[in-house]
Amino acid sequence: MIRTVLLAPLALLFISSSQLAYAAGNVVSIPLQRSFNRNSNILVARRTARTQIKQGKRLMQLAPDVDFDEDTHDVEPDFGQVRLTDATDTYYYGVISVGTPSQNFTVTFDTGSANMWIPGVRCTSKACLQHNRYDHDLSSTYQPLNGQFAIQYGTGEVRGFTSQDTVRVGGITIKDQPFAETTSEDEVFELPDTEFDGLFGLAFKSLSSGGLVPPMTKMIEETLVDEPVFAFALSQGHRSFGELLLGGYNELHYKGELRWMRVTRAKYWQVTMEGIWYGDGKFNLLSLSKDRDVSKIPLDLITASSTEAPLTDTWHQEKADAAAEKARKKARRKAKEGDSEMDMDTKRRHPPTDSSPKIKKLLPTGSDASPETSAIMDTGTSFLLGDPSSIQLISRIIGADFRTGDMSCAHLNELKSFWISLGGFKFEIAPEHYVYRDPVKKTCSSAWVPSYDSPFWVLGDSFLRAYYAVFDMKDKKVGLAPINMPLRHF
Repeated sequence: MIRTVLLAPLALLFISSSQLAYAAGNVVSIPLQRSFNRNSNILVARRTARTQIKQGKRLMQLAPDVDFDEDTHDVEPDFGQVRLTDATDTYYYGVISVGTPSQNFTVTFDTGSANMWIPGVRCTSKACLQHNRYDHDLSSTYQPLNGQFAIQYGTGEVRGFTSQDTVRVGGITIKDQPFAETTSEDEVFELPDTEFDGLFGLAFKSLSSGGLVPPMTKMIEETLVDEPVFAFALSQGHRSFGELLLGGYNELHYKGELRWMRVTRAKYWQVTMEGIWYGDGKFNLLSLSKDRDVSKIPLDLITASSTEAPLTDTWHQEKADAAAEKARKKARRKAKEGDSEMDMDTKRRHPPTDSSPKIKKLLPTGSDASPETSAIMDTGTSFLLGDPSSIQLISRIIGADFRTGDMSCAHLNELKSFWISLGGFKFEIAPEHYVYRDPVKKTCSSAWVPSYDSPFWVLGDSFLRAYYAVFDMKDKKVGLAPINMPLRHF
């Protein structure tokens, strides 16, 4: 049974600078009283508490119904926090409420889309009838927007109309939030495949269908959160808990330092992607699979360590010799024709190797120059989607069927990690993250899936659950660091 995240509203707080009463020594008393403006007053209380603690003072006389964390020195530390349920390691969902009085819904929090939608009571699709449905006639804060809504996802479509109502998430109240009530949903949203009721988009407004303001954007515009930031800690383990934090990030949930990558286009959470390597191999798989029949590339070439000498491999040497001979013949022909453009043509076809110290420092030693592509961070996608040629090569390496993803569970301990370069940083994805193990059927399948129509790679939950992911909407950047979160089941 899903444990509800949002219960009845907690006692409301109020604090002003004129009410701060200082006791002797290093003790500060902050009287907190009830108020009707919970969001802003919790933020004031939290900021005041943090400031005083940094100055070496100790808080006293907090109201009995106000939470204070002695370790983090936070007033109401759960403010902005949403507990996420892991559904078989393929998607995650949490609870929001809509309307007055509240109607609760489970939603997947999706960085790959920008709209919020929930099933409407007028929807009679099987998927809607199996889930909680929103009845705006029961809400005193509902307002009609009367716009039509339709959106096509990679796995199915939903249709409906637009409405506006009060939305509560993680203890934060968003008034007049626009969203869609669905009137039809494809069968992909039916049980048992889809446990959640609706979707809560966390991408940029430019991606929003119908121009509706995304909930996170509205929270930022109305200063309902500390910072224009949110962060995910996705768990791994059937029926375990993860966390979404709105308005900041938790330094206790990751190891080391966050590696920040600039968003190249503020629509999706899109960053540059320089390449993929297997183990400590030398060759960039994106480059190796480009314009080649990957079924004929010897696996010992791909898996060879960068400290070995893979260039002596017969296949590779033959390719190199053939290319060199072709270049010599062309040069001789150009010389006989007196082509003055020969040198310029050679320069165009053989550009200098990228000598960027950032890339050289962070990519595996000896890696070749790579064609730059891009990838998006998408919590609404289960797997790792990429160009078919590269995915076919990766599938060969790990022994998976390219089309179905099926693979044997017998040799998982022999597999190595892949390394993905994003924004000039390399990130490890270990076998336990790119191989999905069905706990019921006792089968294994690859998380690497070919995409035939996407202009970029899509790094879904299989990648993101290995990292604490921070999304900064103001500075348009994404930060990743190895996750450090204990596994909790319910």
